[in-house]
Amino acid sequence: MKGLEKIGNLRHHRMISFFLAAAFFHTFLILWASPVRAGHSHNNQDFEAVETLIRIGQYHLNFKFIKGGDLTILLEAGGGMDSNEWSKLAPELAQKTDATIVSYDRAGFGKSDLPENKQDMKEEIEWLWIGLQKLKLNKNLILVGHSFGGWMIRLIASEHPDVVRGMVFVDPFTNEFVDLLGIEYLDNHPMIGKLPFDTSQPDKLTKHQRALVRMIGDGLSPKMEIMRKTSIPPGIPVLLITSGRQFLPKTEEQEAWRRAHEQMITSIKGATLIVAEESDHMIPFRQPGLIIEAVIKVIELSESQDR
Repeated sequence: MKGLEKIGNLRHHRMISFFLAAAFFHTFLILWASPVRAGHSHNNQDFEAVETLIRIGQYHLNFKFIKGGDLTILLEAGGGMDSNEWSKLAPELAQKTDATIVSYDRAGFGKSDLPENKQDMKEEIEWLWIGLQKLKLNKNLILVGHSFGGWMIRLIASEHPDVVRGMVFVDPFTNEFVDLLGIEYLDNHPMIGKLPFDTSQPDKLTKHQRALVRMIGDGLSPKMEIMRKTSIPPGIPVLLITSGRQFLPKTEEQEAWRRAHEQMITSIKGATLIVAEESDHMIPFRQPGLIIEAVIKVIELSESQDR
């Protein structure tokens, strides 16, 4: 519980850096009725994550995984966050699905190295993919992404459509949201394009702060050039969980956030929108069970398509 309290405190401390550095720069079933759920008892030790640094070029990325079956569930954290976001959810997900669960710290965050070059989303996906290949976890993927992580799994699925079996977006940052409010507006938004600390003296910044500066880079424009070219693989099950409570400062911004999610779901054949009625943007902490249920549902839909 102390760990959860610490995460809760970090949530408040990092909310500004998290939203985009948590959305961008800065991300239903009865549980025992499904064949994908564990059918036997386990010791808690069965679900302890193995942590490993993987060298990719001149940098190291930190991965955590809980070994299970051939299906792999990849958890993408929100911007400004790292694999610790999933510390409580991951073992519960492993227990209820018998899948292999993997999360990681994106470059510069957590225990991963901070690159010297500017952030390039496609390059970061390439680094992730190399890591998954080395772990032999680069097939049969269910992608789960929170906030900025939702943007990342959209790019992963577009780059590697043949290995993706389903997707769960958790209050994701989206192309549609950018189009509704505009790049210039969001680049100048105090919760999105502007960091809550002085960046004029880089040598005095912490590693985490420098990682956020790198993440923001030149703003949304270069990232949107990449993301506009992405597409969701056709025919896979997609669920999107949207926040039920306001977290953006202005009502019109929150309305645009929801409308963007509705537009995204409408553009994906067969996709489903779920409202996290008890949650603001921090659904992984407020309603983790809802995410687990959504993942189980996506797995079931994927398996039914394979029959």
